[in-house]
Amino acid sequence: MKYKIFLKLLILSFILSLLIVIISQWKIHYNSLIGFLGYFFWSIYCLKKLEKHISHKTVLFYLVIIQFTTHIDTVYGFFVGSVFSLPLLLLHIFGIISGYLFVQIQNKLKILPFSLCILFSIFMFFEGWDYWIHRINFGTFTGKVHAYNLPTKFEALNEQKNLIEENDLNNKIILLDFWTTTCGLCFKKFPKLQSIYDKYKDDSQVMILAVNSPIEEDKPNQAFEMIRERNLTFPVVVTKDEDLAEKFAVKGYPTTFVINQNKQIVYKGDIEGAIRMVDELREPK
Repeated sequence: MKYKIFLKLLILSFILSLLIVIISQWKIHYNSLIGFLGYFFWSIYCLKKLEKHISHKTVLFYLVIIQFTTHIDTVYGFFVGSVFSLPLLLLHIFGIISGYLFVQIQNKLKILPFSLCILFSIFMFFEGWDYWIHRINFGTFTGKVHAYNLPTKFEALNEQKNLIEENDLNNKIILLDFWTTTCGLCFKKFPKLQSIYDKYKDDSQVMILAVNSPIEEDKPNQAFEMIRERNLTFPVVVTKDEDLAEKFAVKGYPTTFVINQNKQIVYKGDIEGAIRMVDELREPK
């Protein structure tokens, strides 16, 4: 009897998961909020429907186990170090547990677990996922890091083959945007890099550089040509050391650094946060 109930719940939960994905249009922000609400009401329904056949605790156990089963990729990823979708699994489980507590608690406090979890879901919808993705991509939630010295000597060549080196960074606020010619996201972000360059291009205390990491397929001057073709005017340099990005611990492109006037890195992350950091450093004290 119990195994039949489990199989039925497994099939229906899988269908519910597909519906949530379809309704959320594959967007993880929407999936987390809709999923939490969906599994909250689903767990209440199952508890009420099955209470004559199995205990509430058994229903809870089944629903949680089914979540781990339907999110086996997330479970596997957790053990191999890939935790991108972990909050999504947790939010779905929170929905199930909130539904269980809503049924079990027989006083006004029954709404408390749901209220706390829905607040967390709303936070994840509006800002939480952005923080989480930033943490996965760059190692910090906001990009701000404890100031540390450059990990290696910085050297790069501009289009005129002039060398840009560490002495050129002295007493300036530096924004370094690492990119490659095959990085589609880099080009999508370039208008924001252009905006910060336009804001500070006449400020001698700020330097903006789009730092191209060359790849084998690049043709001579390809990086410079691709920028000019798009009518972008921010300065572009190509790393002299092909391993410079790796030495800066760049794991994906684009990755943006902000260096303070003491030649210390104070930010590592996306361009949006880097712009805020430059503005913060440039504000009069």
